[in-house]
Amino acid sequence: MLQLFLQSFIPAMEEGVMLTVPLGILLAILDCFPKQQFRGTFWRALKWGVLVSLFFTAVKTGTRQAVSREGFEAFAIFVSLVCAVILLGVLPSYAGDEKRAKVIRIASAMLVVGFFCYHGMEIWLMPVSIAVAATGEFFTLEFLVKSLGFGGGIFIGMLSGYLVYKASAALNYKRLMFVYAVQAVACIIQQGIYLVQVLMIRRIVGGAALMKFMGPLIDNQRLVIFVVFLVTLLVPITLYSQPKPEKPEGANPAEYRKILAAAKHKLRWGAGVIASLVVMVFMSSVGYSFATKEAELVPAVPVSAESGFVSVPITDVQDGHLHRYSYRTKNGTTVRFIIIRKGGNAYGVGLDACEICGPTGYIERDDQVVCKLCDVVMNKATIGMPGGCNPIPLEYKVEGGNIRISEENLEKAKKHFR
Repeated sequence: MLQLFLQSFIPAMEEGVMLTVPLGILLAILDCFPKQQFRGTFWRALKWGVLVSLFFTAVKTGTRQAVSREGFEAFAIFVSLVCAVILLGVLPSYAGDEKRAKVIRIASAMLVVGFFCYHGMEIWLMPVSIAVAATGEFFTLEFLVKSLGFGGGIFIGMLSGYLVYKASAALNYKRLMFVYAVQAVACIIQQGIYLVQVLMIRRIVGGAALMKFMGPLIDNQRLVIFVVFLVTLLVPITLYSQPKPEKPEGANPAEYRKILAAAKHKLRWGAGVIASLVVMVFMSSVGYSFATKEAELVPAVPVSAESGFVSVPITDVQDGHLHRYSYRTKNGTTVRFIIIRKGGNAYGVGLDACEICGPTGYIERDDQVVCKLCDVVMNKATIGMPGGCNPIPLEYKVEGGNIRISEENLEKAKKHFR
């Protein structure tokens, strides 16, 4: 169950961090300007980002072909890239003039909407996938664990973004702009790689030279999240290296001590960012390795036919666990089948393969039978019945203390193991 939890938790956490950390830094910059003239624009754009990403996710889920996921995300990335470059050029020299203020409003709003549309669709599709995998059975332990994993990952991602926002807000403007510039460049590179990848898939751009350059980047996309973590670490490092506030002219010692105490208090946000980073780095490294660890199939017990039947003693399968067997057909194909006691005198007997995922097989995890390929948990009561990701049923009969399967049926089953 821990593996199931992490498989939902880690992607949700990483998408949450990649969404909220850049937006948190941007909001901290917009808060620096008087009268919070850009703060309202940010929050309105965020609401639109949520609504637009939800709408297109619903359309994508409901119609499948009406919305191209790659096309939608590529457009959202393109808008974000353009706006990020504009803000990098305008923000450092902004001095309050209305013309530049209008540019900042429009660019920041489009950046927020585009950024949320890109990461938002990825986030919203996660619970959709969990619901689809449940195949209508929502009151199961598997569905609960996956849902809790998704919710926990989103919470950690949002908490990290909030901590980064508070720590960034404690920086002076020059240091904050430095952090924003580094973060913006990192995002531009990461999103630019994805954009080029989509263009290559669509065959709009290509060539051997480009493929040679992009190949290693695509193969190591997993490392992108650690680049995000590294940029996030820059926030507390910059905060802790910031000189203490100078004593204002005319301030008495008590007032200055109060200023120093407030500055020291703000350092706690940096500690919070570091603590969250420790958790996230651990989850994205050790946790990810555990979550993606492939379960090995238990070796099958070889069996042979006598008098036209393969016989398995009932005493061998009485424990309620998954038992795997292999039969070698006349043309040399190895046919695997499984037997599990469902309760009482009922047994689930089927091929170690399904119509959907093929002969990848089933594993036993936390006392449950799970498809090795798609990670769907089988309802033990339905094993031996056709449909879905269930093992392909095998006819059997109980006779003389044995489960007997006809050699003819096993010979026919070889088509599933080619």
